[in-house]
Amino acid sequence: MRHDRVRFGLTAALVGLVAFLVFMLTGLATGLGQAGVSGLGKLPADTIVFSSGADKVLSRSALPASTEAKLRADPAVRDVRPIGQSMVQTQGTSLALIGLDPVPPGTIVLDRSVHNVKPGDVLTIDHTHLKVSLADLGSIQHTPVGRVSLSTWQHLEGRNASAYLLHGKPRPIPGAEMATKSAAIDAVPGYKAETGTVTLIRGFLLAVTALLIGTVFWIFTLQKEPSLAVLRATGARARLLVGSYLVQVILTTVTGVALGFAVVQGIGATMPAGTFSLTATSAAAAAAILSALAIAASAASLRRLLTIDPLLSLGRNA
Repeated sequence: MRHDRVRFGLTAALVGLVAFLVFMLTGLATGLGQAGVSGLGKLPADTIVFSSGADKVLSRSALPASTEAKLRADPAVRDVRPIGQSMVQTQGTSLALIGLDPVPPGTIVLDRSVHNVKPGDVLTIDHTHLKVSLADLGSIQHTPVGRVSLSTWQHLEGRNASAYLLHGKPRPIPGAEMATKSAAIDAVPGYKAETGTVTLIRGFLLAVTALLIGTVFWIFTLQKEPSLAVLRATGARARLLVGSYLVQVILTTVTGVALGFAVVQGIGATMPAGTFSLTATSAAAAAAILSALAIAASAASLRRLLTIDPLLSLGRNA
């Protein structure tokens, strides 16, 4: 590697380019997924009760107050909390408005991703003036969450509640549909299709990565056969050749992956909130998969190393 820096440098750059694409798609898949459902993930419940026919979507659901009494009468249910959810437009800002106690009346808590507002500002929704505070509430369907008290939401929307949050497994109730929080997240319109498409593209990219890196190192091995034959003729053990080869592959791959990760971190920091999120766990998983595929693909050249004829050093064909 010291004597052929250009070749291995270009190979590391190639691995870095592919790693950049893998990390970028991973961050986009995570970021877009969170932008669609993070607001639901922060709800204090393990079960959500929707109205029948709402397809497990809060904004499509509407339940009467009598449902709450039935749920509270169920001994398997605890901590029943009504919740309202609707999409609103106010002062040029779209919000996934949630009515959920405890929030002080006259207050709206906005997700920090909402621009052009600061704590203490006054936001007007349908002639109702609400004092702004900020918190990490997430978003629903790529729309930042704004949380108000249930009574404020009921006043704005003119209905009781969209659904009920609870812990436990209630008995079936006529006109209602039970779902776990994870099932409700999967039911968000467009969520599975959006993340599934990006994941599929990432899978194809990883397959191309394995093929590309394997082919590059296979060509390197073919080009070095005369030199390797000389080493075998002078008594070099196959273990030494294999070890040297694997060190080259690992160093090239690790350097490329690190380079790709560094570039993605820089670009990701400049992207709008809610579009890119590369956590340490997802980055480590992507790097491990990419490195493992690269090393496994390049292992195809090992057989060539082990079967090189020392007579090639004399100019004879193998």
